Amino acid sequence: MGFGIRVSVSIGFARSLALVCLGVMLSACGFHMRGEVKLPPGMQRVHVQIADPFSPLKRDLEAALVRSGANVENAAGDGIAEITISAITLAPIVRSVGANAYVNEFSMVYHVELSISGGDGKTLMPHQVIEQSRDYTFDQTQAIGSNAEQDEIKKEMERDMVQAVLRKVDAAAKRP
Repeated sequence: MGFGIRVSVSIGFARSLALVCLGVMLSACGFHMRGEVKLPPGMQRVHVQIADPFSPLKRDLEAALVRSGANVENAAGDGIAEITISAITLAPIVRSVGANAYVNEFSMVYHVELSISGGDGKTLMPHQVIEQSRDYTFDQTQAIGSNAEQDEIKKEMERDMVQAVLRKVDAAAKRP
């Protein structure tokens, strides 16, 4: 019995020691978890002008801006920075078709065009395009799950696009 207690204490100690060593190594190599973007003072009040006002991108981008400390305004105006998203498309593209004329492989392509202006009206970032794509295969024998898979890919791409736009906002705001 005494031996079993000593082994479990040794395993617990070894596990704790391994976690501490892992933490020290990660901090020593410069690894930092990515948090929300910290917006500069010129971007504290922001308006999101978007081609599709009911897009999940608008909702998610505004929520991320609020988490970053911005006040999201309902309309553009003096002293209000503006993120203009002039085009949004999220569409599947057929990549391959089998001998039976059924689709075997898709690419989901998310295309966004945006520009950013500061609260003083100056262009911080001229018109740019951000495009992401994800490939997935379609299995005719498991057609029931394909719509759920496509929906999950869309949601993942929407989250990734919000982060990509925030990184563009951060970079544009830091330019001299």
